[in-house]
Amino acid sequence: MGQHMTVYEPRRQIPLLTEVEVLVAGGGLSGVAAAVAAARNGADTLLAERSSILGGVATAGLMASITNFYYTNRDELVVGGIATEVIDRLAERGGTTGDWRSRSCPHYTNDPEIFKVLLIDMVLESGTKVLLDTWVVNSLVEDDTLRGVIVETKGGRSAIRAKVAIDTTGDADLAVKAGAPYHYEPSASSSLEFRMGNVDLQKLFEYFMDHPSEYPTDQDIPTSLDQLAYHWQERGLLFVPHGAGRHMKLVQDAIARGEYQRKRGVCYGLDAFGMYGLAKDHTAIINSNFQAVDYLDPWERTQAILDAQRSIPYIAEFLKNHVPGFKDAYVAATASELGIRGTRWIEGEYVLTKEDVLDGVRFPDVIGMGAYRRRVGDRLEFLPHGFDIPYHVMVPKKIEGLLVSSGKSTSTSPRGLLRGQARCMQLGEAGGTAAAMSVRKGVAPRNLDIKALQRGLLEQGAYLGDEKMLKKRGLS
Repeated sequence: MGQHMTVYEPRRQIPLLTEVEVLVAGGGLSGVAAAVAAARNGADTLLAERSSILGGVATAGLMASITNFYYTNRDELVVGGIATEVIDRLAERGGTTGDWRSRSCPHYTNDPEIFKVLLIDMVLESGTKVLLDTWVVNSLVEDDTLRGVIVETKGGRSAIRAKVAIDTTGDADLAVKAGAPYHYEPSASSSLEFRMGNVDLQKLFEYFMDHPSEYPTDQDIPTSLDQLAYHWQERGLLFVPHGAGRHMKLVQDAIARGEYQRKRGVCYGLDAFGMYGLAKDHTAIINSNFQAVDYLDPWERTQAILDAQRSIPYIAEFLKNHVPGFKDAYVAATASELGIRGTRWIEGEYVLTKEDVLDGVRFPDVIGMGAYRRRVGDRLEFLPHGFDIPYHVMVPKKIEGLLVSSGKSTSTSPRGLLRGQARCMQLGEAGGTAAAMSVRKGVAPRNLDIKALQRGLLEQGAYLGDEKMLKKRGLS
């Protein structure tokens, strides 16, 4: 059979599964935040997730280390609301450090098992209804307005009607199915995280202290060997940026001797060795395989997943035989899904640019703020100011009744400018609040009173600036 042959699916009647006010498609961190915010604001809310785990890349993807995009270079906290509530509640349960409120903490490494249950509790506490193992496979669009979705579950195909929907799939799946304009470039990368137990993190720490030139400063975010020491000794968290292995002599010598390979199958960067360690349970998350395929091609995506899974015992065996601290370690868990850095992203009513972020452009429709870093020569440094996240990056062109609240698929240039767990939670909270308000006011999300939305977000603890800035924004 030729590749371009088609078959025709018979027309059929589809039963209505339920009707809700707000539907959230995708149960990653942005989706959880959106559902919780919508429900807390009084909307009858349903969260539909294709897997059996809430949290997406953070939990199912084992990327259990939230980058500190909360604090500016001036040690000013510029993030609030659900994004900070999550860290506080994780800390209360022993899932991460309680001493997180500082620029000196580069990552909030956490226990993904504790995180999974916390997210379930937050969703259920809010009154959100949840459907797991539920794929959104089509949209119900009337007069350029999204009225609901078609889902596929183990019980078959059915329909869900909603007054407002939020796409938090990370791939703009629902937006694309609804006919929203979008972009796609198959050029982003992915990685498959895994977690090792019984790691002697003190030995790993001592290795870098004894070989200071091998610690990759300013690799992902501004960080130094002194910060490594402080973070480990004061917080019990060990952060080794991915790319460390390229600086480690024992790794590169082994490659030169033919004892290790940087590439296997479609996986590359096997010498990256990013590591995020928790002293309390002697575990380390390993980030050391990368893929770059067309993630919308089912064959290429599958090959990436298979090769990534097969690379993990190979990487782990090398760590055990060569890297201090791993002699008695073992693979405790493998991520159940790839962490893909980006696929499709929408054309929104506004396109946020990197220049906007670096220049600290202020937007009248701001719904959150964040910290960002820039490269100065061979160094990375955080900006002294927080940047604005405008509401209209979530509002797709052409389609009404829909918001896109995943940082990977909002309207930015470059793609993924708002990618990251903190920003996804901020976008989700703003999207959920806006959706609930749209239902309550009977207006399309595009036409929402922005000042009313901002006041609602401030009441929920979101950060939109200090008192001086709030006065300038007319929100004091």
